[in-house]
Amino acid sequence: MPELKSTDNTPVLLWMEDSTEETVIKRMIQLLAGRAEVRDLRELERAVLERQKLQPPLLGNGVALPHARTTAVTEIVLAIGRCREPVPFGPDQVPIRLVFLYGVPTQCIGGYLAAVARLTRLLKTPGTLDALLTAPDEANFRQHLR
Repeated sequence: MPELKSTDNTPVLLWMEDSTEETVIKRMIQLLAGRAEVRDLRELERAVLERQKLQPPLLGNGVALPHARTTAVTEIVLAIGRCREPVPFGPDQVPIRLVFLYGVPTQCIGGYLAAVARLTRLLKTPGTLDALLTAPDEANFRQHLR
């Protein structure tokens, strides 16, 4: 994924029960609590929610990429979530099932763009999106991220 050595330490939450964009994002931010790369969890949350108001990044096929460039993180961080039921995102209320939330240091835009490009290619691989949406457990889910 991002400039992470692997996704093995990326927090993943399957079967989220949240029903709004804001509660999904807040839950995802909480997955990053206690990480050394996160200087200020509240600021990261504020920055991501503010960025969502401008133009929520949606990949299509039920995938959202909430993110923010901020000094609240020292390295690119990622949290991944899967919603049990589609959650409406953005002004068009697009139904979302998979969320890849990034915190990006202000100087790391290139690393973020490379991570998103890799993720996009991965999700376009035949069968990958369906496998992520139906993986029965976290280990199986992670297998499909490699």
